[in-house]
Amino acid sequence: MVNKSLDEHLYRWISVANERRERYGFPPGWIEESMQLLRSTLGEDYLMQIFEGSENLHLLGLREQELDRWLRGGANVDDHVIQVLDLAALLREFKRDPFVQDKVDRLKRNSFWPSQFELAMALRAKRTIGTDGSVRLSHEANTAVGDFTIDWKQGSIACECARLAFGEEEEEQYRLVGDLYHYTDRQIKKLKRPCCVKIRIHGPLIPTAFTATIRCLKGAFSHFGRTNDASHEVEGIRVTIEPLTEDSERIPFRYIDGRVQDVRSSEWVMAQSLCYVNRNARDGDEAAAMYRAGVEFVQDEYARVFLSWERKPTDIDPYARIQNKIKKKRHQTKAEGGTYGRIIFLESQWDVDLLDPNRLRPIIDHELDGSRNTITVVIAQRCASVHYRRWYKFVVSKVGTFYATDGSLLAFLERMICYDRDFDPILNQRYLRTWTQAAELASQHEAESAAQERLRERNL
Repeated sequence: MVNKSLDEHLYRWISVANERRERYGFPPGWIEESMQLLRSTLGEDYLMQIFEGSENLHLLGLREQELDRWLRGGANVDDHVIQVLDLAALLREFKRDPFVQDKVDRLKRNSFWPSQFELAMALRAKRTIGTDGSVRLSHEANTAVGDFTIDWKQGSIACECARLAFGEEEEEQYRLVGDLYHYTDRQIKKLKRPCCVKIRIHGPLIPTAFTATIRCLKGAFSHFGRTNDASHEVEGIRVTIEPLTEDSERIPFRYIDGRVQDVRSSEWVMAQSLCYVNRNARDGDEAAAMYRAGVEFVQDEYARVFLSWERKPTDIDPYARIQNKIKKKRHQTKAEGGTYGRIIFLESQWDVDLLDPNRLRPIIDHELDGSRNTITVVIAQRCASVHYRRWYKFVVSKVGTFYATDGSLLAFLERMICYDRDFDPILNQRYLRTWTQAAELASQHEAESAAQERLRERNL
């Protein structure tokens, strides 16, 4: 097969994205211009490595593979298009900042989401600060104060950003989870027998446990190849494999009220259903084209994989995580001469609407009271909207006592946290539709898709 050029990859991605341009509310040429901006900012070699990547995309989409997923995964997915153009909007906003390349280099190395969050918060500050000051990115160095700086009338404000997502230990856990799933998937496909695999790790998921689990899986699959059921145990890890039938254990997780919930109070931390989809397609591009053409997608489940391991209570307690992160950040950002104060921005992996304010606010306020130089703490949640955009919900602490009389500062903070409610973060203009109108249009699009699905079924 002849390798495609970068122009061919981009042309195909742009063409697919443009099929739904009006749905997204983008003017003609916006998608093309945004992709050209990514090309010039990220570099042709970097983009070509993504499009021609041979490494399997991680099952859980770990942070260094996000752009890979959106580009190589295809523009046939609405969210991929929106995420890519959102990134382009961030880079467009700071293209003349002397330190934007520092953020880009960090983003390209292995810190996509942290860099994206820093740029997103800086963008909202820059667009809402008005004549009260200016916003500039900080140099990526140990001596830098904050991730970006607001040059305020009374002095500079250091803005420190952090994500309440996976810490280093959790990042390692979920990387190992993806590797376990990939290994298990390969073994199942070799067997060519539908099965249910249950992996129980009686301890934390660390590299030594991963190695023992691989040995345990090898033994279990070897037994299952000769019998109808198999069970194997190695160093506190137990693997059972059984045929996949109508009576097999169901996936216990459901998406309810904005979060994944275990509806059966099961022992499992994760569970995955593995399916074949449209085996007649030669590759992912052809499968995507078949889907857009209205070909029915039939899922043929060939396995279910369940996994459990011991997790630290602080890993799953949002209040403890928030408190620990605020403590770390308020000690990390040192006040210097001319510094007016600091703002701490935290990106939450939990739905902020579901956090208990009676538990959350005393925690934040206690940490704020212990820091004379902290202006406020902002907790942000990035989520999808009916406008086909990504926007941020915010929970904001009280303002530090020393800053409570700065009326201009309070007005700026109010504008910043309300920005996403009224403005399109990609186009930087007021939404043309109200949220109610946008929701009605999104529902119409869903109804049209459902009608097309019913038509496909009748034509079979």
